[in-house]
Amino acid sequence: MKWSIPALAITFLAGAAVGTGLHNPIQPLKAASSPPVYVVYEANVTDADGYKNVFLKALAPKMEKSSPKFLARGGATKSYMGAPPGNRIVIGLYPDMDAANAFYEDTKSDFETLAPKYANGIRYYAVEGVTE
Repeated sequence: MKWSIPALAITFLAGAAVGTGLHNPIQPLKAASSPPVYVVYEANVTDADGYKNVFLKALAPKMEKSSPKFLARGGATKSYMGAPPGNRIVIGLYPDMDAANAFYEDTKSDFETLAPKYANGIRYYAVEGVTE
């Protein structure tokens, strides 16, 4: 069988294309993932019973709905530099800033009206984590 130059070129190019495709399969596009978000709540609880029985009970169903992962929830603290932290520190983890914002919007009135009755020096903020 006699091969012409164009036929050989087409056969070579087709083989190269198939071989390249097998070694470098096309990957589907993946959306850039949002960084995780850490939410920090700090307060000096002045009325432990009211804080637990009124404020936290009001937040409980809303926390269950948003299901943050808690990394710290009121354990012992130690200040290495600066002013000492409040006596109640909570660190929560959300998948993204939208989830953290949704929880805050859902609980905003509780934080503004109930929390100050049972605690002072309240700070509540979110920070984006790093992505790998």
